[in-house]
Amino acid sequence: MMLETANKILENDTFRRKLEELERLEKERKFCGHGLEHLLSVARITMLICGERGIAAEPDIVYSAALLHDIGRVEEYTLGLPHDTEGAETAEQILHEVGCGKRKAERIIGMIRSHRSNDCKSDTLEAVFYEADKRSRMCSFCKAQDECNWPYEKRNVNLEV
Repeated sequence: MMLETANKILENDTFRRKLEELERLEKERKFCGHGLEHLLSVARITMLICGERGIAAEPDIVYSAALLHDIGRVEEYTLGLPHDTEGAETAEQILHEVGCGKRKAERIIGMIRSHRSNDCKSDTLEAVFYEADKRSRMCSFCKAQDECNWPYEKRNVNLEV
């Protein structure tokens, strides 16, 4: 299955510049990073959870949202702005640049805006996306776990299905 929008995002100059800047800003970061590996993990975990729970998920929307969900961290690090809000604005620009349709773009942007709060019903794609973002890390192998500010009960210390 071809992920048309997601593949266009990967080729987009604005996305590539932002991702390179994010990687530069996180180069010395000892806590979890937000590079391509994390972005793709969020997409894959979202699709797995949706499959297990019978929640409809269009792969191109999930992968596109995952690729863009942390892109606003550049503004968070440099300007102190919330990365979900800034990321949604940058995503809107990138989605326009890649020719994404309005309805699809609105869905992707909605997932980006909601990926930091757990206010969604548990059986929605947005709730699963939030959960996948949090489950994408294996905290028990993190070199900075003693300094991490995540409460222990939220950390991923065991594999779960």
